[in-house]
Amino acid sequence: MLDAKVHEQLLVHTDKELEVLENKPDFSPVFFKRLEGDFYRDRHMFIEKHTRFIAVPMHSHDFIELVYVYSGKMRQVVNGKSVELKAGELLLLNQYAQHEIEVTGEDDIIINFIIEADYIARLISLFDDENLITKFILSSINGRNKSGEHVHFKVSHDNDIQKAACKIINEIYSDKVLKQMRVHFLVGLLITNLLSNVDNSDYYISSNYIDSLALSVLKYIDENYQDASLKVIADKINQPNYKVSRLLKSYTGKTFSELVIEKRIERAIYLLTYTDYSIIDVINMTGYENASHFYRVFKDKYNVSVKEYRDSIKAKDDVSFDC
Repeated sequence: MLDAKVHEQLLVHTDKELEVLENKPDFSPVFFKRLEGDFYRDRHMFIEKHTRFIAVPMHSHDFIELVYVYSGKMRQVVNGKSVELKAGELLLLNQYAQHEIEVTGEDDIIINFIIEADYIARLISLFDDENLITKFILSSINGRNKSGEHVHFKVSHDNDIQKAACKIINEIYSDKVLKQMRVHFLVGLLITNLLSNVDNSDYYISSNYIDSLALSVLKYIDENYQDASLKVIADKINQPNYKVSRLLKSYTGKTFSELVIEKRIERAIYLLTYTDYSIIDVINMTGYENASHFYRVFKDKYNVSVKEYRDSIKAKDDVSFDC
């Protein structure tokens, strides 16, 4: 939960909202500039509460935008597609996205994060090669193809993401030392957590034909890692097996089998870390038919046994964010 005083501050009508309510002005570029009332700004980002009670016509920006719905809802049209954000959900748009925003009401509290593209570029370099879809999406969001892209994160159920978002808002209203450093760290953590949850998102990435094929195969592996088959996906995208293999090798430096193994291990790590399933259940749930093979692959990759990893996780204290 957000700090009670901060929550009350978010509900209060801003001067701009009072102007909208009293004068009901038509939207214009001049008025739009007056609406831009940030409550946090530095060289790399600024963060603002979205002005309620007025629609925003079609526009684009020179920066990356992350929208967080703290309460209520928000409706936008992004690159011709209708998007409705519910409380706890986020929308990430790149600098080429064209979008318009419907009128928001009294209960619709939305926080906009306006982020410099270079900040996103630095995040890309931090993702390891196992997060292939994440890196693909993040590169596209960062303007690789100079096309409008957006990702709708349906993560209202994810307590860690909600707490991280609340922590940022609390921090903005605080007078703590090193505030800028703390906000940057927390925003980076929020985006990292979001991009680790692409399974709970709708992403719309414009790409050329080859890029689309590569993304189709990566998405297939991500969704069907338990019994993924090169022949099945090759038939699905009407390409011979060898072309799919060559495409993956070109994009990722890895074979189809290697990518499937990495996805299974990635899922196993999640289950071992965040659930109480037995090790045998985890092995079965990730598609391994041979437990000995799984143990060997895991030990080779992490230099510890599966049991040692599970025991180390249990021994660690839980880390929580207080909102």
